[in-house]
Amino acid sequence: MLLTRKTSLPVSTSISVSICDKWMPPSIGWTKCNTDGAFDIISEANGAGYVMRDFSRKATFCASLVFEVFSAEEAEARFTWAVLKKALVQRLTHIIIESDVKSLIDQFSARNFEGNSRTDAIFKDIQFFSSKLVACIFTFQPRYCNSVAHEVAQWAKNNNSTMYWSTPPDWLLPTVEEDH
Repeated sequence: MLLTRKTSLPVSTSISVSICDKWMPPSIGWTKCNTDGAFDIISEANGAGYVMRDFSRKATFCASLVFEVFSAEEAEARFTWAVLKKALVQRLTHIIIESDVKSLIDQFSARNFEGNSRTDAIFKDIQFFSSKLVACIFTFQPRYCNSVAHEVAQWAKNNNSTMYWSTPPDWLLPTVEEDH
């Protein structure tokens, strides 16, 4: 799904996105953000991770977050919210959000931002934040194309820790390097 508004930037607001067998960088002028949520239904331990990368494959921002959530879908939705909020703070204009939760991606791609009692306000914020960008694409990619975000999400869940990094932490560098 592509949300657009008029702009004077020389960057195309349409790009093709397809399911890949490995992580692929975005086109010049775009930022790709891979997200992943981790949720243990028994302990309710959770974490989410995201990694923003540019066309040169450089990780420009990473984050791990822990929320009070009751499902993996809710964790993913809260992290999509966090990604879009960060994109606005960083004044990004063109972003691709990749997730391995197909149902959520399909819902956002169809411009359906209706949620349940726990997610409705989050979904409305996602709609609002994404409308403030020149272009925002929500796309599904399987976990094996999303290993860096998965690693950050697992770290957040296992360490019960919210962290932000402008460059990947040392423990994540090998995963970033082998991801392409």
